[in-house]
Formats: sequence, C-alpha cells, structure tokens
Amino acid sequence: MRPRPLHGRPRRARKAARPDARRVRAGRRGDAGAVVERVARRVVDVAAVAGVLCAATVVALLLAGWRPVVLLSGSMAPGMPAGTLVLTRPVPAEAVRVGDVVTVPLPGSATPVTHRVARLRPSADGRVLATLRGDANAADDPEEYALPDRTRRAAVHVPRAGRLVTGASGTVLTVGAGALVLLAVLPARRGSGAARRPGVVRSRAR
Repeated sequence: MRPRPLHGRPRRARKAARPDARRVRAGRRGDAGAVVERVARRVVDVAAVAGVLCAATVVALLLAGWRPVVLLSGSMAPGMPAGTLVLTRPVPAEAVRVGDVVTVPLPGSATPVTHRVARLRPSADGRVLATLRGDANAADDPEEYALPDRTRRAAVHVPRAGRLVTGASGTVLTVGAGALVLLAVLPARRGSGAARRPGVVRSRAR
C-alpha cells in the first residue's frame, strides 16, 4: 500500500481558498456602478442649484425693472444684429448720455425702437429730447424722442439669443420650469432612502 503524498490536501485547500473570479468581477462592476451613480447625483445637484440661481436672478432683475427686448431688424448691426436679446434697465432721463443705446416708444405709437443716442437737448417744458440713430443707418431718425422719466437703457446684449426666446412656446417654457423643479426635488428624494435606518423616525416640518 502506497503512502499518500503529504502535499495533496494543502493544494486542494489553497485552491478552495482562492476567491471566485466571477464574484470579483461582479464586485468590481458594483463599485463602478456606485461611482457612476454618485457622479450622476452630483451632476443633478449642480444642475438643480444652477437652475434655482438662474430663476432667482431673473426674478430679482424683473423686480428691479429690467426688461428683455428682442431686436427684429438689423438697424443696430453689426454689433446688435436682428435676433439680438437686449436686457434694459430703467434709469432717469437725465442719466442718459450720448452713445447710450435706449429703448423708447416711437412718437405717437406704443411700438418701441432701440437705437443709439446721437444728440441730447432739453425741451422748453424741462424734458430731455434725444436724437437717435441705428448703428447700421446712414442718417439719424427723422424725429426726436422725448425720453420718459424712467428710460430703458441697454445694459447687456446677447446676439441671436432672442431667436431662442421668441421661438420657444409657452408650453416649452412651462416644461422647462417643471424640469427645474424636478431637478431640485429628485436628489433629495433619492438621498433620503439611503440614509434611513431601522428604528429611526424622521419627521417632516410643516
């Protein structure tokens, strides 16, 4: 009867102690998925914060009297071509200077015009009269404009951005606002489930 080799059982024991390769690969995939999930949540959080800040900025500007104007013609080209979005802010008529771009109603009409101030002079009744000209026009506008007490002066302009504003329907804007709300709510809901533990009662403030 041949004696059994002493090294046989240790070999089997070492082989059995090796981790299953499939389990290792599954664990690595799980770790990668967790990293992707954390990155996705961070991106959603940043987008939600950015959306809230943008909305708050728009509300603050509107309350301060800022108004958007979309240029429909090319009279202010090349700096402000047709489709430019102009943000105007109210200033006293006395604060307007030659070279400023202002938005004023046409004489005898409610239609606004956005042109550059070429000349200023006081009127007999104490009002400020302005001669305007478009940057692309060879001559001044034919009539003077009586500047309102709170004249809308251009503060910021973004070429071609006005086409996006005028092309977006009310439905699109509503869906966009709803998406911002969802972005703000979803991260909190996802995080709350992971943080819960048995026996812990969480109350919601009312």
